[in-house]
Amino acid sequence: IKDIGIQTLVADAGYKTPAIAKLLLDDGITPLLPYKRPMTKDGFFKKAEYVYDEYFDCYVCPNDQVLAYHTTNRSGYREYKSCGIVCEGCPYLKQCTEGRDHVKVVTRHIWEPYMEKCEDIRQTIGMKEVYAQRKETVERLFGTAKENHGFRYTQMIGKARMEMKVGLTFACMNLKKLAKMIARKGKRGAQKRFVYSLRNCGDTILFS
Repeated sequence: IKDIGIQTLVADAGYKTPAIAKLLLDDGITPLLPYKRPMTKDGFFKKAEYVYDEYFDCYVCPNDQVLAYHTTNRSGYREYKSCGIVCEGCPYLKQCTEGRDHVKVVTRHIWEPYMEKCEDIRQTIGMKEVYAQRKETVERLFGTAKENHGFRYTQMIGKARMEMKVGLTFACMNLKKLAKMIARKGKRGAQKRFVYSLRNCGDTILFS
């Protein structure tokens, strides 16, 4: 969709990944992604409490100890590890790691700067109002499909049959949306003829 002149792309937290952030920013598209809560166990330090030192390429823990770079794994995450001997006597050990060797590991993706850029965009003035429009447009259509058209579960056997059902249902939902747009422009007579023709085609259930 980048060829249609899109400037800002709004998506939910499921799309907040380094790869997607990099792709959008490199293509000149502004990604507007929501805040994602950290998935840290209760009682443990969150990743944000470990400060990244860009100059020395290391992390500093809440006890002012250094987590040095160790390696980069196959998933593209750089691993920073603490010294187990130093951490063994740390008063915050139980809030830091449960490892038997007392080594704390913090990961940072090689494209993490793109994620930080997304956070800066999210906190820009006016972006909160833009993101609020998502639930009024996109999520509303998903809710209609699930509640009114049985899309909480697959009701047919075989991918081809479900693709046919999905295609026809979404086409009718788009036609319904078009009819409402025409009505808002003052052409209510055109909307009535439009809906009547759809009912004659056996799509009454989509407009009930």
